[in-house]
Amino acid sequence: MSTINLCIIAPEFLPIWGGTGSYVVELLKNLPKEVEIHVVTLKRKIPGMPENSSMEDDLKYVFNRDIDIHYISYAKETFFYNLGFQIACFRRIPKLHKEYKFDVLHSQFGHMSDVLLQLLKKVRIPTVTTVHGTIALLKEVSSMYSANFSDLEWSEKQVRILYPVLRTLELLYAKHISKFIAVCNAAKKRIIMDLKVESEKICTVYNGVDTELFCIPRKNEAERKYSKPTVVYMGRMMSKKGIVVLIKAMPEVLRVFPEARFLFVGGGNVSFYKEIIGKMGIPKKNFSFVGHVGYFERPKILREATVFVNPSFFENCSISILEAMSCGSAVVASDVGGNPEIIESGKNGLLVPVFDNKKLAESVISLLEDGNFNKEIGREARRTVEKRFSSIKTAKETCKIYKQLLG
Repeated sequence: MSTINLCIIAPEFLPIWGGTGSYVVELLKNLPKEVEIHVVTLKRKIPGMPENSSMEDDLKYVFNRDIDIHYISYAKETFFYNLGFQIACFRRIPKLHKEYKFDVLHSQFGHMSDVLLQLLKKVRIPTVTTVHGTIALLKEVSSMYSANFSDLEWSEKQVRILYPVLRTLELLYAKHISKFIAVCNAAKKRIIMDLKVESEKICTVYNGVDTELFCIPRKNEAERKYSKPTVVYMGRMMSKKGIVVLIKAMPEVLRVFPEARFLFVGGGNVSFYKEIIGKMGIPKKNFSFVGHVGYFERPKILREATVFVNPSFFENCSISILEAMSCGSAVVASDVGGNPEIIESGKNGLLVPVFDNKKLAESVISLLEDGNFNKEIGREARRTVEKRFSSIKTAKETCKIYKQLLG
């Protein structure tokens, strides 16, 4: 069988910073050996984010295969680095293509790292792009909540300020893409609506997770998980993630379970949320902001979660939800975007109306009160991921798209 020489553009890679980084890493771990992989990426160091762990730094350990990594840029923050990376892609990818003769270019749409490359027709390589979100969607979601501009995370502010330019660019960029990957059916609808793309050019391939790494708790972990109520949020500390909704639900949960603890895991505007909780008078023993956690540390925390909460205002195919479900956690999530495609409420998780902190609190309490219900939800969540959302399945379906594009 002939090989496919793949160049995947990864504006997020190791250490994983967000969902795009998780997507790229999980995909590359499981692509068939017939795919020769070149990763075009950058070195990332953000204030408050630790250096790579020794395991994340060992690419052989992470991927268990040969991968060529081409570092072409450097990032110190979460937004404007992308412009530098776009310029670096424009300069470096044609040279790399001349040397390695890429068959397929795989980009990440939300970042549009190859936008200059495509618009100025610097190279002609069949291009697949995975749509993690659109600028139009980000703008729409940002208008859903009433947070003051000053309280927004840095990248959220820049999207609002630069929206007209970014929106024009994404429409122009979409015209140059050969094939689109939608990570759920809700995402496919947004691609058609926001990017004016024909349905025939879009393939739906759900995100996947490593079910061996994100595994169910061992006996001692399970005992700890159910002996002390632990509610976990894991993701970027951004307004659109609905963190304030979870914070508003905390007093009601603590009224019924005064010993419960809330873990907020992720980087971002932590001080803003600490201040809100402080004003509510919630004891410090009941909450903790863990900060950014590495790829191999996430499963350990998720296996401690009696309940995992994702109160986001919009998700396409949330990798953090899938990781929690793979670890056998009972998940409570907003009934938005692609979440109903993952969660059948009452069977493998619970869905609640977006913005509704009372329903959120009620759902968390119901899972803390009824241990048998909690465990059954967790078992069914694990079965769901094994059957439909493994990273092996995602990689196989993605490889088929590469072949279709070349065929």
